[in-house]
Amino acid sequence: MASFFNIEIILQLLNETAGDDPLAVSILHDDNRISLIYRVKQAFEENGMSTSKQDLLASVTGGMADYLQSYPAPAFYKQKLWDCFVAWHHRIAVRLEIDDGGLFEDEMPRPCVKDLGVELIKALHDENGKTTTTLGAELQVGSKTIQNELRALDPKLRTKGKRERPLRIAGQEMHPQIQYRDVTQAGNPHITERFFWMTERLHPIALQLNTQEAGTLLLALYRMNTEEDSALSREMAMDIWAQLSVPGRDRIEQVFAAQDRGFKEFIEDIRAELDDSRLITFHTEEQRRGIMSNRELVMEAFKGARTVYIRIKQGGVTKSIENARIVMADGAADLWYAIPSDKYPDRTSATVFRGDEVSVIR
Repeated sequence: MASFFNIEIILQLLNETAGDDPLAVSILHDDNRISLIYRVKQAFEENGMSTSKQDLLASVTGGMADYLQSYPAPAFYKQKLWDCFVAWHHRIAVRLEIDDGGLFEDEMPRPCVKDLGVELIKALHDENGKTTTTLGAELQVGSKTIQNELRALDPKLRTKGKRERPLRIAGQEMHPQIQYRDVTQAGNPHITERFFWMTERLHPIALQLNTQEAGTLLLALYRMNTEEDSALSREMAMDIWAQLSVPGRDRIEQVFAAQDRGFKEFIEDIRAELDDSRLITFHTEEQRRGIMSNRELVMEAFKGARTVYIRIKQGGVTKSIENARIVMADGAADLWYAIPSDKYPDRTSATVFRGDEVSVIR
C-alpha cells in the first residue's frame, strides 16, 4: 500500500473510480481552484502517511470533505457534489476491498439546501444595511446574483423592464419593501456603496405538516381568534387552509371540527371566503396592521418598540397621546403603560390601561 502515497498512484486510483460520472471527471480536471488531488494528498501527509487501507480511505474522505466544504457555490449545487462524492467514495472502498462504513457521511454532513430568496430576506433584517458584496459573501453567491434577487423581491429596484409575475414562496406572493442608502467611502468621495435592508421583519415559514399537526395548529389559531378576538390568527389559519389537500381538509373536518361546533363554523367561514377566490398573499407587518385588533396592535407596538398614536377610554374619560411608547405592565392581566416618547422610559408620566380600553392605535 505504500505506493498509494505517490501522487501519481493516488490520481490513478481516483481516475479509475470516477467511472462514467461526468461531475467526478470534471472535478479531477478542474484547475480553477485548489484541486481535489491536492487536498487528498494534503490529507495523506497530515495523517502521517499510514499504509493502512482504512487510513487511505479516510484520507480520501478528508480531501473530498475539504474540497466540498470550501467549494464557492450555493448549497443546492454542493448537494450535487455531495451525492457525487458519496458514490465515488463507495467505489473507492470497493476497489480497496474494504467497508466504507458510512465514513463520508460522518466526515461531511449533507449540505443544507436553502431558498436563496428566503435567506436574502433574513439577511436584510439588519437595519444597518449590507452591500451586495457583503450579502454575496454571507450567502455564498456572487454580487450579481444578489442584485438579481433584490430586484426580484422588490420591483421598484429595477431601472428598466418589469417582472411578469411576483416571487412566490410556498405558493404565496412576496411583496417585501427593500430600503437602501448610498454611502460615500471614507477617504474617497468618488466611490459610493449602496447598503440594502428591510424595516419589516418578514419570516417566510413553510411547514411540512401531517394532517394531525395541521389540524392541531388550526385549532390553536381558532381558539386564539375566539378567546382574544384575534383577526391575525384567522388570517394565518386561512393561509394554512389554502395549502392543504382536499383529503387533508376533509380529515380535519371529520376529526377536529366534528368535536367542536365553533371550530366547524370557523373552518366553514374560511372555506367560503377562499371559494370566493380570495387572493392569498404574503403580507408585510404594515399590511397586517390593517386587520389586527387594537389589542394585537398594542402587543405589536410593544414588540416592535414603535412610537404610536393611542386613544384610551377609561370610565367615560378619553385620553389621547400623540407619540407614545408602549411598555408591558402585567401581561397576564393585559395591563400596559403608554409613555409619551419625550418622557420615555420614565413611567411616572405613563398612562396605565387595559387592552380593551384602547379605541384607536396607529
